[in-house]
Amino acid sequence: MNPAESFGRGGLNPYLDVDDLVDDIGLDEDEIAWRKDFIGFDGADERRLSDLEPLLRANREQIADDFYDNLLAYEGTREVIDRSPKGVEALKRTQQAYLVSLATGDYDRAYFKNRARIGKLHELLDMPLKHYVGQYGVYYDLIMSRLNERVQDQVVDAIEEWAEERDAERDDGGFGRLAGALGLGGDDGEDDGLDDSFEETVRSAIDDGMMDVLSLLRIINLDLQVATDTYVDSYAQRLEDAIERRERLAREVEADVQKPIDELHEASAVVARRAEAISTHAASQADSIDRAATDVGEVSAAVEEVASVADEVHDESQRTESLAADGVDAADEALAELEAIETAVDDVSTAVSSLEERTDEIDEVVDRLDDLARRTTLLAKNAMIEASRGSGGSEATGALEVIANEVGSFAEQTQSDLKAIESAVESVRADAAATIETTDETVERVDAGTERIRDTVDSLEAIHESARSTAAGMDDVAAATDQQAHSIESIADSIDDLSEAADRVAEAAESVAAASQEQTASLRDVGESVDRLTSDGEPDRTPMYEQVQ
Repeated sequence: MNPAESFGRGGLNPYLDVDDLVDDIGLDEDEIAWRKDFIGFDGADERRLSDLEPLLRANREQIADDFYDNLLAYEGTREVIDRSPKGVEALKRTQQAYLVSLATGDYDRAYFKNRARIGKLHELLDMPLKHYVGQYGVYYDLIMSRLNERVQDQVVDAIEEWAEERDAERDDGGFGRLAGALGLGGDDGEDDGLDDSFEETVRSAIDDGMMDVLSLLRIINLDLQVATDTYVDSYAQRLEDAIERRERLAREVEADVQKPIDELHEASAVVARRAEAISTHAASQADSIDRAATDVGEVSAAVEEVASVADEVHDESQRTESLAADGVDAADEALAELEAIETAVDDVSTAVSSLEERTDEIDEVVDRLDDLARRTTLLAKNAMIEASRGSGGSEATGALEVIANEVGSFAEQTQSDLKAIESAVESVRADAAATIETTDETVERVDAGTERIRDTVDSLEAIHESARSTAAGMDDVAAATDQQAHSIESIADSIDDLSEAADRVAEAAESVAAASQEQTASLRDVGESVDRLTSDGEPDRTPMYEQVQ
């Protein structure tokens, strides 16, 4: 495809209305004429540009390649190129077409309309204005190097033409002509400087070349003006849209905020009243805390007293533990003695039982002796009877009488002794019975005492363990009491701090109340400001160049 045919056929064109664009920037025939006149662009420039067409056409490919090589070397411009619907080669062809169009245009409204479209396409690609304007600097470097060569060639051609014209007038050859033109080698040896015609020729050639440069710079400047207008128009449109959004938002904010501001105003008044109440309560709290601090001080003293008593109880508990231990030892000894007494009582009971058996045996002997005494008595009586029958006084009768008397006396004495023995045995039996009864009672009492002593021992052991636990507990109580005393002291310190904090809270509450009142006033001002947000009239329409100045 011919580069000129691809110029202006990018994929973004359907999204662009060029007629509306040129109308927005005011690019009519009069405006175009004014701009041309302002920078001195006229028909002579158009002719010079037309003469530059062969140069631009011949160098368009190299210039386009060098131009995009420079753009692709920077990340910012490379990102813009990546956003273009065209590829790099297509963009190069478009650039070639644009370069040739600089020398082939009619420079009328259609020409600048096309330039406006190009500028807008760059803006649609989000190319920053500094990139768009900056790329013309690249253009200057690439084009001016070619124009420099052209100017140099024009100067050389002009010198050669001047030399040919002088050939007809002088015969000293080319070197002589050049030396003479430079004021060298005169016959009189004088240096008259450059030949006037030579100097004029060189200056004219350079001037002609510079005018070509100026014509190219003027058309590029006009292009740049139009492209910049599209950026400014876009910025102005964005600004107008932003102003419109601000005004719409202001109206919405006014509608949305008015009620909350009224409610906030009322709430602020309530807060102020409550802040005053808080201040009052805080002051009352500070007083209560002061009283609490006093009470805590008294409690602290009481705790110290409890700690002291706990120490005393601990000492007494240790003494109780010692006495209980001694009681356990004594009870163990008493229990041992009771066990010995019980053993002795058992022995007494056994002896009494044996004595009772012997008494029974004595009773049997007494019974036998009593029977013998009765028989002896009966024998004595019979002897006396026999003695009385033999009263003849014989010697045998006398002896029998004596025997009878002795036997009777023995029998009487025996009966008397038996009665005494029987009486003694009865007494022994009675005493033995009493002893047995007493022994039984003693055994029962010893048994009961033994059980009680065992219970006492168990109780004393329990008391001993309890006293030991009590002593250990009192150690814990003493330690806990000491800790409690320290804690209460810390609490007292904290309450003092809290009291000071309550005082500060009271002061802060007073400040809050004052600030809330100020907030109420500020909210009133905010409401008024919101009212003014949409009632100040038209937005600022100051031209951009006046804003910059």
